[in-house]
Amino acid sequence: MAYPYDLDYEAAAKERAHKEPELKTDRSMWKLMILNILTLGIYSILFFIPFSFDIDKVAPRRDGGKTFNYLFAWLLSTFTLNIVIAVWFYHITQRVEEALTERGIDYSFGMGDFWGWYILGSFIFVGPFVYFHKLCTAMNLLCQDFNAKNEKK
Repeated sequence: MAYPYDLDYEAAAKERAHKEPELKTDRSMWKLMILNILTLGIYSILFFIPFSFDIDKVAPRRDGGKTFNYLFAWLLSTFTLNIVIAVWFYHITQRVEEALTERGIDYSFGMGDFWGWYILGSFIFVGPFVYFHKLCTAMNLLCQDFNAKNEKK
């Protein structure tokens, strides 16, 4: 007689082992800004380290390189008046723009946003807010697309 709770545990374990965890799709510029102010800049480290790992999964480089770790960029930026952080965001913007194009996602984000909002927009104070909103939205779209295509496999 078969028991009602008789399950194939090995098959279930294999199914769970092959499924990658879903990437985060709820990044928010407001949460980033508010918690960054409340934690005196520490939250940005906790926000962008997984961000750089996710961009490596979503948009792998053709040469096999990895994104420079945000923590090291943040530490170096204390000695270079934030130039290293600006270069880090330049590279991230470039990778996100390429990934959006490659995946066929219709969202306007690219180098123009970096130069216009992050660099020049910092003179009118609201520019970086717009840039981070667009960056978070673009990354959320990329991760949603990655999760959807990953589930189909």
